[in-house]
Amino acid sequence: MDRIVSILARFPDRELDIRRRCATDQGFRGICSDYEEATQALRRWQDIAGAGCRQAADYAALLEELEREILALLDARPGSR
Repeated sequence: MDRIVSILARFPDRELDIRRRCATDQGFRGICSDYEEATQALRRWQDIAGAGCRQAADYAALLEELEREILALLDARPGSR
């Protein structure tokens, strides 16, 4: 489950919900995996070019979008996808 480290760090109060959803929803696991990859890419760009570079800003925006999607899925009723 190393593909959910970043999302768990971002939303520690939702850890149980995230783990449960990952256990039963392949699509959700994919979104969490995307979040992990985007987090790593953001860190790389910040290390290379600083927080103000265009690529870092793009990845930060992507992370915000993925966070909204993840929270919406967690807050949705089961089976309402």
